[in-house]
Amino acid sequence: MNLALDREEWLVALQDIAKALGPTGQPVRLCLIGSVACVFGGMAARTTRDLDVWKPASDYDLTELKRAVEAAGLSFDPKSTLDPDKPYVQLVERGPTQVGQFEPVFMERLGRLYLYRPPVGHLIASKLVRGDGSDIEDVVFLISKYQPARAEILSVIESFSEPGRTQALENLIYFDVTNRPDADEQAQRKDGVK
Repeated sequence: MNLALDREEWLVALQDIAKALGPTGQPVRLCLIGSVACVFGGMAARTTRDLDVWKPASDYDLTELKRAVEAAGLSFDPKSTLDPDKPYVQLVERGPTQVGQFEPVFMERLGRLYLYRPPVGHLIASKLVRGDGSDIEDVVFLISKYQPARAEILSVIESFSEPGRTQALENLIYFDVTNRPDADEQAQRKDGVK
C-alpha cells in the first residue's frame, strides 16, 4: 500500500470511514488540519500519509471513530511508533501544534461524517511554526489560491504561545516573499499606474 495518499485516495478512504460509521447515529465532525487543506484544495501532486484531526474543534465518539478508521484499512492515532506502516488518522491536541482559536469552515459531508478545516489564515500560521520544506510549499500554495491578508495571519501568530510564536514570526518572511509584487508591478506603482 502506498503510504502517501493523494486527494482521490484520501477521498476513497474517507468514504470507507463514512460507510463503516453506518447511516444512523450522531454526526461525526472532524476538523482536519495540516497538509489536508492543500490535498483537498487542489495542490498538484500533493500527497500525505496522515490525516490530522484537530481534537478541540472535532466531535466524535472515540471508540466508534477508531473502529471505522481501522475498518477502512488505516491506522488510528498511532502513538507507539514514529513510522506507521500504513496511512493513518492522527488526533492532534494543543501543544507543539498551534492553530489558534477559530470557527471551523465546512468542507464536505459524507453520510454522518462532516469534514471541517480551520480558516486559511490559521492553516498558514500553523505551517509557519514548523516551516520545513513541505510546509513552505503548502504556504505558497495557500497564499496563491486564497490571497489572505498578512494582518490576518499575523493576528493568528500573535495568539500562539512560545516558542511557536517566535518561529512563525521568523518564517513570516515566506509570506512576504510570496506576496512581493513582481518587477513590472513595482515599476507601475512607482510610476503611479495601477
